Amino acid sequence: MKMSFSRLLTIIALATTGHAWAADVGRVLLAAGDTVAVRDKQLIKLVFGSTIQDRDVLRTGPASNLQLRFTDESILSMRANSEVRIDEFRFAGKEDGSERAFFSLVKGGLRKITGIIGRINNKNYQMSTAVATIGIRGTHYLATMCQQDCRNPDGTLAKDGLYGLPIAASSTSKNSVTNATGEHIFGIGQPYYAQDFDTRPQLLLEPPGLLSVAVKGKSTKPPAGTGTEQAAAGGTQQDPRGTTPPPPSVVLPLLLAGSSPATDGYLDPVTAATTGTSPTTAGVAGSIPDTGNGGVAYFSGVSSAISTGIQLENAMLSANSQGQLTAFSAGSTSGQLGAGTVIDAGSDVAAGNLHWGVWPSAMINGSPSVFLHYIVGIVPSLPGTGRFTYQPVGGTQPTNNLGVTGSFLGGNVTVDFLARQLSVNNLQIGFKTETYTMNSGMQAFQASGIFGGSLSAACKGSTCGTSVSGNYAGSFVGANAPGMAMVYRALDSGVNGDIIGAQGFKR
Repeated sequence: MKMSFSRLLTIIALATTGHAWAADVGRVLLAAGDTVAVRDKQLIKLVFGSTIQDRDVLRTGPASNLQLRFTDESILSMRANSEVRIDEFRFAGKEDGSERAFFSLVKGGLRKITGIIGRINNKNYQMSTAVATIGIRGTHYLATMCQQDCRNPDGTLAKDGLYGLPIAASSTSKNSVTNATGEHIFGIGQPYYAQDFDTRPQLLLEPPGLLSVAVKGKSTKPPAGTGTEQAAAGGTQQDPRGTTPPPPSVVLPLLLAGSSPATDGYLDPVTAATTGTSPTTAGVAGSIPDTGNGGVAYFSGVSSAISTGIQLENAMLSANSQGQLTAFSAGSTSGQLGAGTVIDAGSDVAAGNLHWGVWPSAMINGSPSVFLHYIVGIVPSLPGTGRFTYQPVGGTQPTNNLGVTGSFLGGNVTVDFLARQLSVNNLQIGFKTETYTMNSGMQAFQASGIFGGSLSAACKGSTCGTSVSGNYAGSFVGANAPGMAMVYRALDSGVNGDIIGAQGFKR
């Protein structure tokens, strides 16, 4: 839905364009139960954060689930008793003709959320099965390969063959299904069935139940003990994030057109970091703010300094049905969501109607970029006096330019409205095995409520770089400034690089 805004606050942080996991092609977002990769004839136990390599064979056992994100921002979710082979995956950070995403669904079922590969040249993507090859025309889809192992909802044995269903928001998106009878196109919401390689795939009247049976997996409640003990217990593996435990998290549904959350048989978690309180899903507790004068602050790249704010007049915003930001435009500054969906989304209405999230890929003034963190809220009327402490209420998980995630661990902001000054106090980020702590002295903020500047930074851990620094930008939000929106950046000369996040605060 597109809305016109005469007054708007948008705070955005932007990481680098293009990324890769060294020789790896992806990593694990969720592993529940028995999940392994076969690599060089060895079984590798897959847990949260495990890297995936080209030519891996991925397997899930009974009552198990696996979800991966690849370097082109595509996501693969596998249900129980499934096997997927990565035949060839190549991605240099852009579509240059050399990219490849070739997979084989050996058995079981999956959901595939397509990424950058295949967006321009769809011949560079394919999912092979024993009876047909699935191609894409810019869509996401469900697929199940039955081999005497699929049950209908009434308990009867389903016919063997390939079942599929394209699902996406765009009416131009399609699946192509090719076998000995040629290529056949199926559009959004058109379920299909291919019996064998020599039989023409047929359109079904409705999606079969075997594509939407709810998963009854092992408990995802983390057992007591270390991450190693947890993996041995077979539960969902959570990243210990070094020696400092992460704050509580909440799993939010990843919504796709044509599917319902928690009913299609796949787990699609988007973990939103919190600070002792659970954020609400954007759009549930209130829509994106439609009043307020404000500005936008953003990173134009990891080599550039952060802007302290650009005033927006008569801004245009686009939001999806969940109230998540998908585009903005004002004057010479514009941005829009690229491939994929908004992730890590949340909100806090009491703190100036804050809404935050992450664009996995984005176009900013016509240039592609990745991992853009945004936070929006109503721009304030500032009190003339008073000294307050603003505490964190929620925000995005910090990421670096490789897509590795960390945790916002805490911190607060002291504000003196009479002196029109503020200080950032012990803002802490947990990232891999390191903990970053950032502070500022008392710094002046503008009468409009916009602020920003440099932060002194320290890193504790085994792989900290020789130099660490930080900066931040943001604005107060709401009538009488009950909330605060901030983006921050820790710059480490070591292996972690630039780490960016968005955080909301409330007094």
